[in-house]
Amino acid sequence: MAEEKKLTEEIKEEIKEEIKEEVQEAAEEVKEEARTLTSTEANRKKKAERREAKAARKEANKVEEKKRRPNNGVLAILIFGVLIGMFVFVGAYNHFSKPANIEKYMEENSMADMYTDAPVDEYTTVTMKADKNTLKIWIKIAEDAPEETVEQYQGEDGTKMLKQWGAYYLTSFRPQARGLGAEVKVKAKQGDESVNYVRMSYKEAKKFLEEAQKEAEEEAEEAGDDAEDAEDADAESDGE
Repeated sequence: MAEEKKLTEEIKEEIKEEIKEEVQEAAEEVKEEARTLTSTEANRKKKAERREAKAARKEANKVEEKKRRPNNGVLAILIFGVLIGMFVFVGAYNHFSKPANIEKYMEENSMADMYTDAPVDEYTTVTMKADKNTLKIWIKIAEDAPEETVEQYQGEDGTKMLKQWGAYYLTSFRPQARGLGAEVKVKAKQGDESVNYVRMSYKEAKKFLEEAQKEAEEEAEEAGDDAEDAEDADAESDGE
């Protein structure tokens, strides 16, 4: 009996030792897993912190770069400001480099002598001069000129011709000089008697030439249509 009891006690002790060892091993495994989890969590935390730090640096770089880079609107204003300034300077230079008025322009180009009693035809001469920005064109008809010469400066056709003279020269001279306004006076006279007279502002002169150009284009178009009609008529006649 004593031996059996002793054997039983030994078996119990062995079982206790085995259980103790298993418990210790389990405890070690739990500790190891805990350490692993702690390490993994720490790594995750460190990675998250590194990502956040990287994102923060990237955002800070963007802000800094934006500060260093000029605003597009400001840049556009600077560029266009320079261009506009250049155009204004060139325009101002070109403007102020011109003669003060038509009178000065004619003087600088010796036009006063050129257009003094300049012959137009056998019975007509023209004198052109200016008083500041007022251009004056005097057409002189000889005393012994035939009636048809005088008549070409009278009536509606004569007025139109005088306007053509005045508009042509005023719109040619005015852009070459400074001054706010300009006008032209055209007079046809025979001796001391006035045959016809017109007066136009610069604006009226430009409008007159524009209308005359439009009228000439319409007449040319009508003439072209008439010519085509005539050709068609001739073709039909030949066909018959």
